[in-house]
Amino acid sequence: MRKLVLLLSLSLFTFLAACGQQKKYISYKVQKGESVKEIAKKHDVKAKHIMRLNPGLKKKPTADTVILIPNVNYNEEEEKARVAAEVAASQNHIAQSKETLYGISKQYNVSIESLKELNPDLLIDGLKIGMVLEIPKEKMLTPEELRQNELDHWAEHYVLHTVIKDDTLYSLTRFYNVSKEELLELNPLLVEGLKLGSILKIKEKISEERLKELDALVFKDSVATQDTINVAMLLPFKFTKNDTLSKEQLFTTRNNLVSIITDFYLGADIAIDSIKKQGVHVDLKVYDSENNRDTIKGFIKSDKFKNTDVLFGPVFNHQVNYVAAELKDIPVVFPFYSSKQKTFVKDNIVKTVTSRDVLKDKVLSYFTEIYTNEKILVVGDEKLASRKEFKEIQKFLKENHDSVKEVNFLQPENGYISKERFVEKVDTLGVNWVILTTNNKVVTADVINNLKSIPNDAEVRLFAFEKAGNFDKVDNNMLAALDFVYASSGVLVDSLPGVSDFYAQYLRKNKGYPSEYASKGFDVVYDVLMRMASNDSLSLRTSFEKGASKRVRSTFDYHQKAYGEPAYNTAVYLRKYKKDLSIELLYLKPKTEEIPMEDQENIPLIENDSIISTEEKKAAVKIVAKE
Repeated sequence: MRKLVLLLSLSLFTFLAACGQQKKYISYKVQKGESVKEIAKKHDVKAKHIMRLNPGLKKKPTADTVILIPNVNYNEEEEKARVAAEVAASQNHIAQSKETLYGISKQYNVSIESLKELNPDLLIDGLKIGMVLEIPKEKMLTPEELRQNELDHWAEHYVLHTVIKDDTLYSLTRFYNVSKEELLELNPLLVEGLKLGSILKIKEKISEERLKELDALVFKDSVATQDTINVAMLLPFKFTKNDTLSKEQLFTTRNNLVSIITDFYLGADIAIDSIKKQGVHVDLKVYDSENNRDTIKGFIKSDKFKNTDVLFGPVFNHQVNYVAAELKDIPVVFPFYSSKQKTFVKDNIVKTVTSRDVLKDKVLSYFTEIYTNEKILVVGDEKLASRKEFKEIQKFLKENHDSVKEVNFLQPENGYISKERFVEKVDTLGVNWVILTTNNKVVTADVINNLKSIPNDAEVRLFAFEKAGNFDKVDNNMLAALDFVYASSGVLVDSLPGVSDFYAQYLRKNKGYPSEYASKGFDVVYDVLMRMASNDSLSLRTSFEKGASKRVRSTFDYHQKAYGEPAYNTAVYLRKYKKDLSIELLYLKPKTEEIPMEDQENIPLIENDSIISTEEKKAAVKIVAKE
């Protein structure tokens, strides 16, 4: 009986405690047929507030969906007083998995320093799961102190920047050598634009201790040769023209080519140094092609490439076939992507970037594999080639899936796609799968905006052959709501061990973080040279049979159909946005061997003791002068 009384007492206490605790938001299970507007009216709140709390929520949610709704009875002042009284009454906290001192300090509205003062074991062992912490009774923080606590935490772990007048996203990415995507990931509110005086997280900090740890080379590809690899680079620095320009003039957007090529070289330079550290002898010669065919002819006629084992460049597609024909015994590595690389014909050409056709085939194969009678809409641009591609897609889908009977097509008129025309092409009462075949930014924006406002909240899903610059301004929450699927040959940076180490080494040498093109320079050059060094004959073609390799941002899986045709990269990953904004790696049903999972490969760590400032890019490039 006493046990029963005790149980009832505890239950009553728990109930009263729950009643005393106010929640700013309450959860609600959607009933069948309810709309957001009806739910808002029922709870005396605005529909837009519900939509804001539940990103991606449809205007007519699926029954039994649990959503958050603002609590109209919430009193912020009363809740603050309740929390303060609760903290004063119970001054212990048991550390849970994945908790941090910063999170605990924020939860109890106290400073990290005061937690450390009361719990000296934190200074010795750090925070451990199950550790019982004493929570300070006083020193409750004001909103200003809380914000400062947060900023102190940021400053410890991130490079910070205070937004000033004339700052732009582009200027920040160039100044700090980071991508726009990285800034948005660390600062989600940036989607609303830069705000004067706001503080941004730029990049995770790398401590001096960590930099020293990286001095030891901990990764090695197999090296089977003792011979020297004679490497040549044929890149359009245009130094004859650019020697008269200032550093500021050289690296503006109007001279973007100079910045791209120089960044590529800086990444390649670290790759070569890394190769040397692994015992491979490399002799490098760099030539300025000036993007001039006569200059290139002069190099060839004067036997500049006589003893060359591999040539990186040229970078313009109209020069590649000529150079490859003249240097038929030397691998000619084309380091960038060109839509015209399909015109390359010589078998000594190596195309390092996966072609759009390979990406398209992957997406369409997955599409047909999961298709279950949804309505299909293909959206292209106004070009004639777009309609031609639609015919090819239509043929592929019908030949590879018996249920595909109709494939609709939509192009812009007068430069845009109206809502009326878009709605005519979709099933407003069914499920629609949309394939976007163009990288046109206006068309992409039209498609996304129209998908947001389809009548009756019809179900939609979006597919694209790649996620290029046309998606830069598209909200990731929207892409997640659309179950967005796309293909890429790039590596998900956050998924691989060692990537931060590469950034650290680049930072150590160049006093800045690597751009996309610097990473490409490292990946392409390191991979090709390591493949050559893996066999006694320095044969690049022989290494293609050894399978795929993964570097910092690129995967390489070379194939060559037959002698007489170029080698090409077939590496491709299929990715899908999940509701929690994470990226899921998708796989087709096994027909051929798949590329290994992205998190199962290692990244070569590199080392270099010499320091070259990024600001001295011109001086960093050693050009073998024309005679």
